[in-house]
Amino acid sequence: MVDPIQLRLWDDNPTELDMLGFDAVVDTVAAAVCSPDLDPVTVALQSSWGGGKSSALKLIEMRLSEVDNVVVVRCDPWEYDDLPKSEVRALVIGQVLNRLVGEPGLVKKAENLLRRVAWVKVGATISNMVLARTVDVEKLADAFKPNAEEPTSMAGFHDEFEKLMEGAALHKVIVLVDDLDRCSPDSVVAILEAIKVFLSVRKMAFVLAAEEALIRYAIERSENAGARTTYSDRYLEKIVQLPVRLPTLSRDDAETFIALLLAERRGETNINALVRHVANRRGAGQRPYLGEPYPAGLPAPAGEDLALAAQIAQGISIDKWSSPRAIKRFLNAWGVRMAMASARGADLDLATMLKLYILEDRFPKDFEVLVACPPDARGALLDSWETWAKAPASDKSNGAPDLPEGISEDSRTWAASPPSLQTVSGKIDTYLTVAATFTSVSAGQGLPTEALQILDELLDASEPVRRGATARARALEPDVRAALVTRLIERAGAVGADQAIETAAEVAKADQMSAGAFHSAIVDFALPHLTPASVLDIGLVEGADATLAKVAATASLDEDVRGAADEELASSEGNV
Repeated sequence: MVDPIQLRLWDDNPTELDMLGFDAVVDTVAAAVCSPDLDPVTVALQSSWGGGKSSALKLIEMRLSEVDNVVVVRCDPWEYDDLPKSEVRALVIGQVLNRLVGEPGLVKKAENLLRRVAWVKVGATISNMVLARTVDVEKLADAFKPNAEEPTSMAGFHDEFEKLMEGAALHKVIVLVDDLDRCSPDSVVAILEAIKVFLSVRKMAFVLAAEEALIRYAIERSENAGARTTYSDRYLEKIVQLPVRLPTLSRDDAETFIALLLAERRGETNINALVRHVANRRGAGQRPYLGEPYPAGLPAPAGEDLALAAQIAQGISIDKWSSPRAIKRFLNAWGVRMAMASARGADLDLATMLKLYILEDRFPKDFEVLVACPPDARGALLDSWETWAKAPASDKSNGAPDLPEGISEDSRTWAASPPSLQTVSGKIDTYLTVAATFTSVSAGQGLPTEALQILDELLDASEPVRRGATARARALEPDVRAALVTRLIERAGAVGADQAIETAAEVAKADQMSAGAFHSAIVDFALPHLTPASVLDIGLVEGADATLAKVAATASLDEDVRGAADEELASSEGNV
């Protein structure tokens, strides 16, 4: 039984321990930004959601700390994303200059340039940067007194900064920008402008950790893009010289990562030595990466951890095991359920509770069937389910039962895998009761990687791209498709209600679940953004009458919008 007090959850913070085999990428990026042949250079460190960009950036920072005559500046623009565009740009430039103030021979020149940035937007943050080395109030006041000999605009800043770097006794200044894809479109463009227009000179290098699709999305919605669909491509080409993509985890990588996380939680072995052992075997192409022989003095990982890691890697879907963040969220969600069930007296082993959570996570409709089944009938359901799953799919002559009602064909591999649940069917009630209290099996998990890519294409300015994405969206699992429809409508206010709702309506026509999600999202998120055109699209989705009535009765909406809803209602009544 699991002691809930010993429950260990995994945070989402960047790690200084390379459990993911990013060493080749880290070495490549570090070599590129230090190369005299790429000067200046901007590297885009890319991956999908939760792919480990922040951890990779942390590892790059650690590697660069070992290089002589290199200054590293860490920049996290998401922390000041709510500031005006001009101030965001000034803060990025200010962070670089503030770091250079401490370098021998650069103090005066860097302070002068920093005052120019401060004159653009004299705010508390910049003020603190200018004289971070002193608490002398009089000097702080003097720093912002007008000086006729010093310019107070950014005109000519690039040339002056270039002269400063030419005279610096430094090999490189390397700016690491994290979480760029979390920023608003205006902030993203401001940061890119700071890099390209003001800071891109010799001896400067930049590493941008961001999901490319989200950066393109931000650029395309900037005030300069207009209606040009190729604008983001041209813009990025001018800024990024070297795109580098983090490798997607293989199932072997995922299993190893999970086993290392479990070993770290157990705390019975030297995790650093274990990670080095994995790196050596990975480099030599020896599988399993966490296999024998182990170096002298390094205890082998617990057999239970290795077995659980293999069970998880085999049981979860590709969008989970290909993302380090999704793996951690899976483990955390399982751990919470496990602790709660154990605290309520569930006498189940870890493997059994893990198999139940894999069912809940990967096959939610099948899990609902199991939860809804009367306790005294669950044994028979599980027996026929497992017997069906273990029989050859093409052989019905051996008397194997048919697929139980309500159960999906896709669950065959899960049901056939150990451990058997039929033998413990009388003990799983407590776990199922706990799991059923969670309102959504996918809450907080985010959309799968494929659905995120489709979401971006559904919002594309190109109609052919949107049509292709709509067809792909209709091929998704119903619960994923419904979540995608909701996400589309949530963004109606940011990207334009007409396009978002029209596209969501086309996807929602695929099934009743998506239609229900569509109408719920319209009422919850989109009412203030409706136009008469978007009201017409609402009327095309099954079950529209209640939504249209809500629109027509909402006094705060524009009269034309409410009138369009009334007309749609009248039209639907006339067609009955």
